[in-house]
Amino acid sequence: MDDILTLIRRKKNDLTKKQRIVAEYMLENPDEMSYITLKDLSRKIGVTEITILNTCQALGFDGINAVKYEFRKAQILVEKTDVVDELTTYNNNLVPDYELSDKELFLREVGDEEIRMLKAYWETADLGKIFEAAELCTRYDRIIICGRGFSFTVAELLQNYLSYGDIFSSVVNTELNDSTYGMLAALNASTLVIVISFPDYYYMTTKVAEFAKNAGAKLIAITDRPDTEVAELSDLTLAAPTMARIFMNTLSAVMMLLNLFASALTSIQTEKKNAGEVGKEA
Repeated sequence: MDDILTLIRRKKNDLTKKQRIVAEYMLENPDEMSYITLKDLSRKIGVTEITILNTCQALGFDGINAVKYEFRKAQILVEKTDVVDELTTYNNNLVPDYELSDKELFLREVGDEEIRMLKAYWETADLGKIFEAAELCTRYDRIIICGRGFSFTVAELLQNYLSYGDIFSSVVNTELNDSTYGMLAALNASTLVIVISFPDYYYMTTKVAEFAKNAGAKLIAITDRPDTEVAELSDLTLAAPTMARIFMNTLSAVMMLLNLFASALTSIQTEKKNAGEVGKEA
């Protein structure tokens, strides 16, 4: 089967005038096609949702989710890292029928993609920034970690890693208004805020980052790319890819990042403890 871009180029001339507009947009915005909703795509292009669905069918797909699946596959092959997938709730864990003729091959491809992603992350990981983030966590008495959905899961994992090092932190789900607004009132220059934002980049998490910055808090972003909105607001960014063929995000590289962070934190605390013991002896 052709990759999605080759397929669109090959079939574009057989489409209607309005369908060609949709096809051209897909070709010009392959990254965006991995995660955009039908509604947003309709608004951006200026055609009806029915026209987009008819275009997908003319290209040989059942609907927009199958098209986004193919764009996601194409991005994985070139080691891009900015994928989100959506149904109504931003998740699509359906596998197109044509992928299931050889189920073991399908799983092998998914596994190979994870390994390539981990290898690419390890080869480019900024270890200095990881040490810098760990060092910051040893300096602040008030640490707030926030996120939503998948990002909230990562926030809870990070809190556990910090607790192993006897560092207290609180976790806020930015989808819960009462918790979020209560946390905002406590932000000041004595606060370290760790904002975790992976696709679908929840707007309230970004708003928390903006508020924290304006309040003078120190800001660390943990996200999937160095150019996300929270990254641009932060003093320090740790980026780990989360792209997955089926699900919105995969934890593989994020877990590697957290493991590296925990190791850095332990080494810093050990060094400080040893320095303190030497000082006492002197």
